[in-house]
Amino acid sequence: MMMMNNPTMLSYIRREQTVLGNLLTAYPTATSQALANVPATTAHWLILTNASSLNAAKSARPYMQKTANLQVDVVDAAAYLNYGHVNPAIDTIIGISLSGSDPLTLAAVKKAQTSSNATTIAMTAQLESPLVTLAQTSFNLLTGKETIPYITLSYNAIVLALMFLSLRSAADRDLLTKLAANQELDDFGLIIEHINETIQRANDYYRKFTIDFGLATEFTSIGASSLAGTLTEMETKFTEIVRVPTHGYTLSEFTHGGYLGAHETHRQFYLEMSTQPDVMLALQAVKAYESRLTPHIYTISFTGEQPEINDEQTLQLYPIEDGLKVPLLAIIPFQVLAWFIAKAKGINLSHPIFDDFQTNLTPEK
Repeated sequence: MMMMNNPTMLSYIRREQTVLGNLLTAYPTATSQALANVPATTAHWLILTNASSLNAAKSARPYMQKTANLQVDVVDAAAYLNYGHVNPAIDTIIGISLSGSDPLTLAAVKKAQTSSNATTIAMTAQLESPLVTLAQTSFNLLTGKETIPYITLSYNAIVLALMFLSLRSAADRDLLTKLAANQELDDFGLIIEHINETIQRANDYYRKFTIDFGLATEFTSIGASSLAGTLTEMETKFTEIVRVPTHGYTLSEFTHGGYLGAHETHRQFYLEMSTQPDVMLALQAVKAYESRLTPHIYTISFTGEQPEINDEQTLQLYPIEDGLKVPLLAIIPFQVLAWFIAKAKGINLSHPIFDDFQTNLTPEK
């Protein structure tokens, strides 16, 4: 694994293509070992994690459910621990913790194990960890430890790893032919090969709109429901890094209330992709309406089609035919933009903000 001196968030973004390529190479062995104890009749998976890892799991979930014909529950570890119902029908538990030692994830996994015979898979970057000890099998994310608090590389590694587990499960249960499974892997390979290009195009896009992004007092991203995890992670990253009010809305959420917050200085990002035509028509209608309220309308497109309105504010990226794989590239422009906007604002990401916050949450004994 490549070691970096004084790595930055951008350093890790630039490693995404390499590490995801390594995960693709490791696919046959890694997925086989991780799924070794999962029953052939598997039907219901539970994913327990938190923070950005939770957003990543939500990003992978639509692909997982469709590809492997599974019910996949993605639950925040703290919510599950304190309020969750232990469902005995769960046959596979996936605990995700980059360090393998997150106390909430460990406790949630233990709770899920109490009333079930489910197989537990530990997904982590640290194989020598309590989570791996707790589980029957593990999946190595191959990222090593991200030494900055704002994960980027690990986020996409989790998305791809979960998609891979569902793909292998589908192939093992003959839901896909060998040819179809290999075509899926080829498709993933092409997407991975376009990561560096995506980073560069996002870089150029930032330079084109540097001033407008820097002056923003609020950001919002809007997209199809299948991108819910991406939209939430955009909200998370911009809030943490750019440190101005930011929201990530599915199209349904935005049309049921989010639109009421629109104003003339509002910066909005629309994510366009190949999905149900009625969804994209509705997204276009919302964008057209909002453009009457604010000129700061930006589009990130994975359709390969020229925008209906050539406003020169569309970022054209590699067209992805399967909309459920779009999350692998969709988060990258937001990672890049967050980094550059924060840098231009003079925000020192290596210097912790509110560094006494966590200690103040722990009551003195």
